[in-house]
Amino acid sequence: MTEPPPAELTGDEIQLRNGLPRPPAVQDIATTGVWIVQWRREHGPRPGIALHRWLEGRHPGWSRLVDCQGRTDVVSAIKAATWMARDGKASPILHLDADCDAEGLSGPTRDGGSERVEWRELAPHLARLNLASRCNLVLVCAAGEGVAARLAAAATDRAPCVAVIAPATAVPPPPAQWLIATQRLYRCWHSGQPGLEDASRALEPLRMEALSMPARLHEHLLSTLLVATRPGSATRADGAAALLATLRGDGHADPLTDVRWQTLPRQLQRHWRGLFMAELYSENLHRFDFDIKTAAWRILQARGLA
Repeated sequence: MTEPPPAELTGDEIQLRNGLPRPPAVQDIATTGVWIVQWRREHGPRPGIALHRWLEGRHPGWSRLVDCQGRTDVVSAIKAATWMARDGKASPILHLDADCDAEGLSGPTRDGGSERVEWRELAPHLARLNLASRCNLVLVCAAGEGVAARLAAAATDRAPCVAVIAPATAVPPPPAQWLIATQRLYRCWHSGQPGLEDASRALEPLRMEALSMPARLHEHLLSTLLVATRPGSATRADGAAALLATLRGDGHADPLTDVRWQTLPRQLQRHWRGLFMAELYSENLHRFDFDIKTAAWRILQARGLA
């Protein structure tokens, strides 16, 4: 599945962005098990429970299940996974078993109603789990169209995950089909083998795909810079400091930080490394780093700002 570039970019801007340096392919992900967060109605298909039982019968202790009845439970389940990852030095795969789409998740409440939680709301909680797992978080969900792009747009100081594994569809596949696909996926992963092809056969005509968060953040950051530096735009007049504050989620520029268009490429390099925790874990510099300084500098040159 290839997600389209942001609609506000022109053809020339897309061509410029696509010709700039890119981050390396995602590799060397270390996971230690599966944390299943199920948000389903009690009377209906519950593939999360079935998956957990299936995994326990084959790999006891490799998976855990949290059953949720409301958005607060979902957030609490992600926090519990974060505590486990931090205290046990673990890197759980986060498996979200719920109705989901490009905007977020939906599920039942305790009183029989329904609720939603958006990806932008979950992004900070996912980022803390990713931090606790040393930037190894893989998110598995039942609908992938647009999810990675939403999470990239919601990222501030830390990336919410490393990869999103999902079928190439805007709506979830049938629960029975999804269960078979995830069983095949985890059977392969536990054996150290790729599992996307095997899982895809259970989803035909859909495909299970891996969406790289570094690739989506690369597109988001450079597209944001291209839009912000257009001649005559209000965002260009706001300056480089305001742009960097927006990317960091600060909402306002830090008056103590000297950020000008000429110094922005260095600041963006520091921001990128912070997203993937390279200042905390030296191995992440090799896993995720790329020359974003050169990429940003070329955009500024094209805009007459360098």
